[in-house]
Amino acid sequence: MQALEEHYKPFLSSRVEARKFSPFWGQDLPEGLIPHPKPIDLGPGLPHEGFFPLESMHLNVVEDPFQHTSYNTKSRKLHKPAPETSTHFDERRFVSDKLSSESAVDVWRYEPDSPGVIPLSQGLQYTDTAGMKPMLDFCRGFISYAHPPAYDEWDVTLANGSSDASFKIFETLCDSSVTVLVEEFTFSPTLAIIAATGGTAVPVKLDITADPDLQGINVDHLTDLLENWTQGPNAHLSKPKLLYTIPTGQNPTGMTLSLEKRKQIYALAEKHDFIIIEDDPYGYLRYPFYDRENPGYNPYALHEYTAKDYCEKVLAKSFITMDTSGRVLRCETFSKVFCPGLRLSFVAGNKFLIKKLVDFAEVSSRAPSGVSQLIVNNVIQKWAKNHSSPQEAWLTWVMKVAGHYTHRRNMFVQALEATEAFGKGLFSLAQTTAGMFLAVEVNFDQFAKALNTTERSQAMQRLKLITIEEGVGIILGINMAVDRHYSLARSFFLRLTFAFAADVEELQEAAVRLSKAFKRFATEF
Repeated sequence: MQALEEHYKPFLSSRVEARKFSPFWGQDLPEGLIPHPKPIDLGPGLPHEGFFPLESMHLNVVEDPFQHTSYNTKSRKLHKPAPETSTHFDERRFVSDKLSSESAVDVWRYEPDSPGVIPLSQGLQYTDTAGMKPMLDFCRGFISYAHPPAYDEWDVTLANGSSDASFKIFETLCDSSVTVLVEEFTFSPTLAIIAATGGTAVPVKLDITADPDLQGINVDHLTDLLENWTQGPNAHLSKPKLLYTIPTGQNPTGMTLSLEKRKQIYALAEKHDFIIIEDDPYGYLRYPFYDRENPGYNPYALHEYTAKDYCEKVLAKSFITMDTSGRVLRCETFSKVFCPGLRLSFVAGNKFLIKKLVDFAEVSSRAPSGVSQLIVNNVIQKWAKNHSSPQEAWLTWVMKVAGHYTHRRNMFVQALEATEAFGKGLFSLAQTTAGMFLAVEVNFDQFAKALNTTERSQAMQRLKLITIEEGVGIILGINMAVDRHYSLARSFFLRLTFAFAADVEELQEAAVRLSKAFKRFATEF
């Protein structure tokens, strides 16, 4: 721990030292003082749990995504109201059946016989800033199971979602002199966070390609950038201290870094002494490349993987698994595979930096919602009764979610490739093997070859308007660029998501509408 502190203390922002949280309810006891064995505590300003208006909570938990649609395949909402005479989805019957099947998660004020469960008396109370012990224990166990770090001095802390985790990290590590390397197209709110905390984002070239070995960060470009920093276009900036990356199912491109590229990037981090901030919200939504000869192939539907197989054969290896010097901060979230509205995530990394994140939370947001922790933890504990461990139970659920995403991706790609616009070569698809996004590249050379880069960029804005008229929502790639000028020539793509549509039929209709938009667009040139 001392070695980690000595090495990474220079990475801290100038504001860190001002975070001196002194709990007024604590004190150092003089040596020899023997506390009363049964004190009556009149110190902390905590309401007694007897004041909490909730006696119990009963969560009706599904075993599979979209399980409720078995009652009514046309119902798009679990709690869709229906007239008494209707044969459509019956919410009361659904809930009654769930209760009678003992699949509900019952949360009581006290849980004396369930050590891994968070009771209401704890979940509704003030709690430790880093998180509740059962939830922290699960997160530590899960990292050890799925992405074991290559060193011992690591820990985890909870956060209020990925954006909160990112803000705490950059606020702790950034000053006005700090340069942050970022994939040239990225989750743009992170750019706002970097700017708000004083840092300067510098884009790193991405390879948007179907070749799995080449996808993601262009390592040659990154190497040249670092090796020749003082002679390059960013010589006026300090050499980078941080690299922010979404390595798996990258947002917005859908690209995934190969293991070889990850090793090369980590070696560069060691050589040039920068910290890797690995944001991995999509890493557990993994699927094989789309196979035109077998478009319906879905390994999850065929139950090809156990939880251990999934970790060893399917998941992309986290940077933290090759981290020997504590320079990786891994950000995970429950948003994409549980519920985003719970705003619950966690960060894993070396103990020194994790402690600094907790210190920041002490003087800002404090602990994440106790109810959110309670719900996630207790549902996992419920599932764990049918598995060998909570980690295996959680991964079993994750694989079911990944199976649904695989099916959606397959059917969406099949529908897109069946369109007239695709057949005419007006657009092409970038192969993706993880996440929620698909990059659709506009093939200007097929219908507007004479347009220069600036004119093509202007044309993309017109395409956006046409898609609105045709009734399909898209995101322009340029809107997620770190530096629009730097990435302009590589920005002629759309980011599409297959996550939010109600069902496959809606995705298929979206493909038809997108084809109409492209055909209209092509006729204007």
